[in-house]
Amino acid sequence: STHRFVVHLSRTEHRVVDADDIYLVEARGDASLVRLRGRDPLVDIRPLGDLEPALSDAGIIRIHRQHAVNPSRIHTIRLQPDGRDWEVTLEPPVNAVLPVARDRLA
Repeated sequence: STHRFVVHLSRTEHRVVDADDIYLVEARGDASLVRLRGRDPLVDIRPLGDLEPALSDAGIIRIHRQHAVNPSRIHTIRLQPDGRDWEVTLEPPVNAVLPVARDRLA
């Protein structure tokens, strides 16, 4: 069964998306940027921390205070050149390279 996630575009408009289509959710001040496959990002008016329970239910995991990702969209997990910190690269077309917080590595 496909999980659905509701993006709050405003107090009066919400968009329902398939969680599988979410690659990345980024903190943007008091809002969150939801990056989907092949579409312009959607801005959710809620902060990332407020989205975390619903994202978690949809299988999206927090990897950093600024980022939550869809594990099924991760292409590579790699140790950074400093030898201490890790990063993930997301699949095309997003291709984002994101740091993984040490307390989120598991």
